[in-house]
Amino acid sequence: MEMYTRRSIGRVTEGLLLRIAENVDIVEPVSKFTDRLKATTGVRTIFNVGLEDWQPPEGIEYDLIWTQWCLGHLTDSQLVDYLQLCKTVLKPDTGVIVIKENLSTGSVDMFDNEDSSVTRRDETFRHLFETAGLKLVKTEIQRGFPEIPPRRLLPVRMYALKP
Repeated sequence: MEMYTRRSIGRVTEGLLLRIAENVDIVEPVSKFTDRLKATTGVRTIFNVGLEDWQPPEGIEYDLIWTQWCLGHLTDSQLVDYLQLCKTVLKPDTGVIVIKENLSTGSVDMFDNEDSSVTRRDETFRHLFETAGLKLVKTEIQRGFPEIPPRRLLPVRMYALKP
């Protein structure tokens, strides 16, 4: 069973997670982004709440928790709390948390006043993972993004984590 949080919901859910899992739970605060997935075979539960308010069902265990392009809306403290909650619902020994986020290219985390989000540095993410009691199993930069201005994008890094 997999749990997926946010951004690119249909593409990741239908293109990846439903191909490798019998059931997928989705956490996304904006219901218009999840409405079309309600009748999708394999989508078990949709939680229309923010990550900071998500409460997993009692007794649930996930093989994979995939979180993508949404952690910038959490404070560092909320992010650590979220990761610690994820640890409690991972299948022992085999469960994995995957994080996919943009990275700051500067010497500090970047705060965006427009949407009140933060783009963290790799070092910040690694520190928060450690604070949450998670071990980094694998990480890599996503390839294939445009490199030519004006389309140069922030780097995207994926992290695989285990308790």
